[in-house]
Amino acid sequence: MLPKGLVIAVVSGMLASGVLGAYFIKIASEQYELEFVEGPSVSVMVEKPDYKLGETVRITIINSGTEKIEIAKDLPTIQIRALDGTVFYSEYLSPLILEQKQERFFDWNQRKSDGSQVLEGRYVVDVLVYGEDKQKLTDRLTINILK
Repeated sequence: MLPKGLVIAVVSGMLASGVLGAYFIKIASEQYELEFVEGPSVSVMVEKPDYKLGETVRITIINSGTEKIEIAKDLPTIQIRALDGTVFYSEYLSPLILEQKQERFFDWNQRKSDGSQVLEGRYVVDVLVYGEDKQKLTDRLTINILK
């Protein structure tokens, strides 16, 4: 016969792990909706949060504000970096003015700036642009590169 304390501990551990697992699955599957705001704003989106190693990542830059934003040649528009801040890839997109709700697409082939393949892991996609009065606007999101 098993001690009551052991049975209670095992059953409560199993229940807690099931509830926590369901919660994490719910969070991972949520789709974030784009929200448009008053004033200058930029948003970055990707098709999905998880990519296989070597799969092309389509990055969408969206003017999510009511004012024009500018992709300028003196500021790296897209940066891919590790969670610790190490920048693996930077791209200067051609200068462009984005009107309200306009989009610009960029495909990243999961290569570093030196041409080598990134490893599996979690990466941050940073987008940097200027607002009408030359203030820097940024947005970021996290993607996972899986084997």
